[in-house]
Amino acid sequence: MKTKNLLIILSILFFTASCKTENKFPTDKKYWDTDDYENVVRELRFGTKPDEKLPTFDDAETKIIVEKLTDQENFKVVLDDDELGLKHKNEIGEKFFKIWQDMTEIYSQIDRKDIYVYEKERIEVFNFGLALQIRYFKLGNDEIKQRSDDPNAINVSQTVNSNVNTLIGNYMFYLNEINNEKSYSNIGLDLIAKGIDQYFTDLVNLYPNSDYDDLKEKLFLLSNKTKSENIKSSLVNLQKLIESKKQVTKS
Repeated sequence: MKTKNLLIILSILFFTASCKTENKFPTDKKYWDTDDYENVVRELRFGTKPDEKLPTFDDAETKIIVEKLTDQENFKVVLDDDELGLKHKNEIGEKFFKIWQDMTEIYSQIDRKDIYVYEKERIEVFNFGLALQIRYFKLGNDEIKQRSDDPNAINVSQTVNSNVNTLIGNYMFYLNEINNEKSYSNIGLDLIAKGIDQYFTDLVNLYPNSDYDDLKEKLFLLSNKTKSENIKSSLVNLQKLIESKKQVTKS
C-alpha cells in the first residue's frame, strides 16, 4: 500500500509540474498568438534565474520551446492570410514587432571570453525579426495606399519610400553582428551568412528601386573587414544583386 501511495503522489507531482510548464510554454498549440508570445517572452526574460539555462536547440527537453519561439509560421499564418483585412493584419504585425524587440534581449548573454552563450538561438531570433519586418512594413505601406484618395500622390510616395528606408536601416542592424564575429563560432558565422543570403535577397527583390547607397557602403566595408569567407561571399553577392537591379532599372 505504501508503494502504491508513493506512486500516486509522484504521479500527481509530475502532472502538476507538467501543467505548470505547459502554462508557461503552450507547446501543444499549433501556432502561438501575441498573447502567448507576451507570456513566454516575459517568462524567459524575467522568470529565469541567472544560473538557469535557457531553452536551446541542443537540449532535447527544451528544444521545442525555442523552436516554437522562433517559428515564423506563428506570424505568417496571420500576416500572409489574404482573407484578413489590412488593418487587422497591421495591428497584429505591430504587436509582433514590439514583442520581437523584447525577444532580442533573451539570448544576448556572453561568457567571460566575450563568446555568445546562445549563438544559434540569438541568430534565429534575428531571422524571425527580419522575416517579420519585411511583411509588417509592406502591410503598413499597403494600408497607407488603400486609405489614400490618390495612391500615386507625391506625399503618399514619400511616406512609403520613407518607410522602406526605415526597413532597410533596420536590416542593416543585422549586419552589425559581423563586427562581433569574434563572439561567434564558425557555425554561428555560417548561420549569419545564410541569413544574409535569404532575407536580404528577399528585401532587394521586393524593393529593387530603393536607395541602397548606405547599405552598399556597409557591405563594402564589412566585406573587407570580415574573416569569414562565407560571410564575405554573402556580402559580395548581395552587392552584385543590388547592382544588377539598378542596371535593369536603367535599361
